[in-house]
Amino acid sequence: MSEPRPFLGWRIVGVGFATQALCIGTSIASFPIFLLPIAEAFDATKAQISLGPSFFIVAMTLSGLFVGPLLDRHSIRGIMCLGTLLTAGCLAAMSRATELWELALLFGIGMAIGVTTMGPLASSTLAAKWFRRSIGRAQGFTNVGGPAGAALFAVASGIAVQQIGWRTTLLLYAALILLALPAIWRVVRNTPQDMGQWPDGDPGPPENLDTGGDTAWTARALLGEPRFWLLVVPVGIMMGISMGWVTHIISLGVDLGVDSVRGSAILGAGGAVGIAGTLGFGFLADRVDRRRLLWVIMGAHVAAFVALSGNESALLFTALVISVGFFAGGIMPVYMALVSQIFGPASFGLVLGIAGIVMLPVGFAAPPLAGALRDAQGNYDAALHTTVAAGKVYFGSSIDDTVRCLDAATGALLWYFTTDGPVRIAPSISADKVYFGSDDGSAYCLDAETGALLWKFNPRADYRTVINNNRLISFWPVRTGVTVQEG
Repeated sequence: MSEPRPFLGWRIVGVGFATQALCIGTSIASFPIFLLPIAEAFDATKAQISLGPSFFIVAMTLSGLFVGPLLDRHSIRGIMCLGTLLTAGCLAAMSRATELWELALLFGIGMAIGVTTMGPLASSTLAAKWFRRSIGRAQGFTNVGGPAGAALFAVASGIAVQQIGWRTTLLLYAALILLALPAIWRVVRNTPQDMGQWPDGDPGPPENLDTGGDTAWTARALLGEPRFWLLVVPVGIMMGISMGWVTHIISLGVDLGVDSVRGSAILGAGGAVGIAGTLGFGFLADRVDRRRLLWVIMGAHVAAFVALSGNESALLFTALVISVGFFAGGIMPVYMALVSQIFGPASFGLVLGIAGIVMLPVGFAAPPLAGALRDAQGNYDAALHTTVAAGKVYFGSSIDDTVRCLDAATGALLWYFTTDGPVRIAPSISADKVYFGSDDGSAYCLDAETGALLWKFNPRADYRTVINNNRLISFWPVRTGVTVQEG
């Protein structure tokens, strides 16, 4: 009597880890390293180059709408092999690009489709079909490939671009991508049943699990399901903002005196800590309420971005990059486990494909908006901390001590108001009035339409100053938001 074949699910997870590390590491995770040399090579602005990730997100999202259902119904192995060839081909072609629009098409469209068919969507769908009880751990190990690739390739890209140039580095990455083909072809199968096995390696079919079962959802049913919207909208906002953050992290470091090589090392450290976050949150997702875990991750992101606004310390920058890396690592395993729990494995690819469309607006807008604000203002404070109300964008600056109001549709400056100290926290808007605090020790109220001063209040009668980050500020700066209650 022959011995039963060992459960193949963890080999599937291993291939998913490898493909994510390769395609994420050589594409979107390495983009910040390439941003400055490509901008110099093509005499382009940061805002122009930052459109690359936005096009990437759009193409990846739109292609996911079609690739997701294909993964549910056809050979995942064949789809992943085609994606590997496309990704490698685009990297090789990018190394020979002579026009900016060529890079935009190859990276923003071609590579995005390649990564969709080779990377997270395909590997996460595989994990959902091979596991039920251990879905959190399986998604954690699968999706840790992303931060692992980010950690490895961020450092490697920083060194390689400096030593051999960005074009040769892209050609080298194309060759690395092709190494995934044999493993994909040999290991990947759609479901454990295809190999005479059951999910999690159990002796029989799963029973009494807290999952959506094997019911096949339709697009119409998903769009009418409240649980779909309650999950996808907050996750989409968080992931879109994170995309804008990752795109500009090296440039933000340069503004704080951190050179690009050191910045790439910090980015790599954030990716490395993200590995612990992915594994840790994946482990917890099998034992703790997954919705609570998602709230913890979102809260940590908000706290980090508030701390970054107005920051002038390279040390704090490093600490926050690492902190964001840890909690960002937990997004994917928790999100994927929730999708599997609520909707089941049968339509997992379809759910992710439609969810991507819902998440698209923030993911598309965040990178170029952050770049445009940096080009216009000279720092990233506005990108980290803004308030939007009645079609207008309000933000303060720690560089020129000014609050500005922009038209949200056109970006045109409507008015500005200058204080006697840095403004580090986003204004509060209530009843056509703008409220904020300044490092000059005062709280302000402005007319939201004109920017005219309505009142100014300093709670201290004795005005004392102190030097902070080479600036003279109040001994009692107002570094909190302003709460408005009952007018």
